Amino acid sequence: MSTLAKLLHPFSLRALILLGFALAVLPLITTLVSMVRAIEQLAGTSQLVVLQVEQLTQKNEMLRERLLDFERKTKRYLVLKDADSRAALGGAYTNFVEVLKELSDLNPGSALTTQLDNLAVDARALYQGVFASQQAAPAKLNGRNKSQIPTTRESPAEVQSLRLDSANTLFAELTGKTRNIAQAISSATAAEVQQLEALSEKVQQNVLVRSSVWLPVSLALISLLIFLIIRSVRQMDFAIRRLGAGDLVRPVRVTGPKDMEYLGERLDWLRNRLRSLEEAKQQFTRHVSHELKTPLATIHEGTELLVDEVVGELNTEQREIAHILMSNTQRLDSLVAELINYSQVNTRPSAFRREQVDVRQVVESVIEDNQIRLRAKSISVKPALRSVQVRGSPEQLRTIVDNLLSNAIKYSPAAGEIRISLGQSGGHMELDIEDEGPGIAPEERVQIFEPFFQGRAAKDGAIRGTGLGLAIVSECVTNHHGKVEALDPRPGKTGAHIRVQIPCRKSG
Repeated sequence: MSTLAKLLHPFSLRALILLGFALAVLPLITTLVSMVRAIEQLAGTSQLVVLQVEQLTQKNEMLRERLLDFERKTKRYLVLKDADSRAALGGAYTNFVEVLKELSDLNPGSALTTQLDNLAVDARALYQGVFASQQAAPAKLNGRNKSQIPTTRESPAEVQSLRLDSANTLFAELTGKTRNIAQAISSATAAEVQQLEALSEKVQQNVLVRSSVWLPVSLALISLLIFLIIRSVRQMDFAIRRLGAGDLVRPVRVTGPKDMEYLGERLDWLRNRLRSLEEAKQQFTRHVSHELKTPLATIHEGTELLVDEVVGELNTEQREIAHILMSNTQRLDSLVAELINYSQVNTRPSAFRREQVDVRQVVESVIEDNQIRLRAKSISVKPALRSVQVRGSPEQLRTIVDNLLSNAIKYSPAAGEIRISLGQSGGHMELDIEDEGPGIAPEERVQIFEPFFQGRAAKDGAIRGTGLGLAIVSECVTNHHGKVEALDPRPGKTGAHIRVQIPCRKSG
């Protein structure tokens, strides 16, 4: 028993199928789980990126709006210089600073965070400069030129005065910086989207890689399972074919799951049983033939003595009875000989010598040997023979042709015609023999190959036979793994048409 068979022996066919299915599905499930996890990770990352992009976009728009509001409230306060304007300016500044803080908390990147911090410092300096300008003397305010207006980097203590035109200049700078921040946010958003696309491509590649690895593994496991099952089934099919061909010597062995091995054991039991029955049948046939031959020979010799009038002269009626006895003893002797021949053909196929045989030469030889019988009935033979090689028993192949041709001669009318064709079709030798006799009834075309069966034509006519000729042909054809069948006659004809097909490459 092979290692693979030993491994499979503990499993039944159902268990093997379930195990193979589980092994085949497991890699696919693993791939599916990894795909789900990767997709979940991608979805989570996508949600975070989308949320961050959305928040950055909203905060950027709010920053622009709050800067405009801060600028309007600053200019209003510089014009009105009342308490309400001062409170409104403080609220606008606070809102602007909160938006800057919210943007910085979103962690958009170190460069953008630095820009936001600088913008916050400039806004605070401007806001503090507005109130410092209200505490400075007018003379001092009018005495400073534009170059002396404090920048956003100056501390509140250094801010002495602030005019409306100077506020416009400072807010223009803040607007420019806000615009730079908006561009930076747009670039950061684009970078996030690119990272998301890169992650999506990575997930896709991982899925493809896993699929390309696990899918062949699943296919290989499924193929292995199918091979193991088909292997056992083919072994059983081969064993059944051997039994059908009469090979009862070689033991039946089926490897694989334990229930398939059990079926193989039952087939081997059937082989032994058939072998015992076959040997009993052969023994019975040999014994009967032997027991019949001795008294039959005595009867035959006695009838010959009566016919030859050795024991005395016979009258007309006695001579007719003696001839009837002699004719029937000859027929009985022929039947015993056919029984012995059928018994020999029925023995195991491996007992016969196998060799490469040119069937055309066999057919030509049989035709030549039957020339006297053909001439006696003025029957013409129309051969159409091609050279076909088969591997088999020369004796059995000759028996096939001889029995078929003998039947055709026996049932052909005087001056009739027999057509014999030999060729190759689909890897098989194909031998057709047709006569112009009474033919074979359609309902009898299967039964004529059974032992001792005689068709309607034999029963109704004056031609008598043993009913073993076509049975012997069927056994010989079966021993060569071929088939024999009776076909419809040619259009306008009523004779028998027998076809024999035997594999050309292998026989036995």
